[in-house]
Amino acid sequence: MKTIRWILTYPLAIAVGATFMLWLHNLSGQLIPEAALELLPLGDQEAMKSHILALPASAKWSVMFSHWLGTASAAAVAMILAPVSLDWIKSKPTWLATLPGSVMGLFFLIGGIANATSIPMPAWMLITDLAGYFPMGFLAARVMLKAWKA
Repeated sequence: MKTIRWILTYPLAIAVGATFMLWLHNLSGQLIPEAALELLPLGDQEAMKSHILALPASAKWSVMFSHWLGTASAAAVAMILAPVSLDWIKSKPTWLATLPGSVMGLFFLIGGIANATSIPMPAWMLITDLAGYFPMGFLAARVMLKAWKA
């Protein structure tokens, strides 16, 4: 049973994180109309680059926050679903106790890199966006640990 839970933890956490991320993208598109996903010219790289460069800073930041919060939600779900006991968590060093959430941070970082290869972004945005995935996964896992230990 424990093996099945480990196998299901990550796909379920990824599904929750990706769904939440997409929902946040759609919400930011409603709040900042220029950021709507429907306006992204997917077929033409140059048009996409021009479109992204023309976006206001608020739209660019909303995209990054969507990515980071989607990662954090996946990490939190992974921490909840992972078949580890509270005794195990308390007896392990932080890096090991937060492993399920950190794995989600790493997974979403890889997804962010894949996204960056297909969607041209300004260098500052690319670096900032990619720098946030793993820390958000780790921080969400830490928050879950603090909640359990309390």
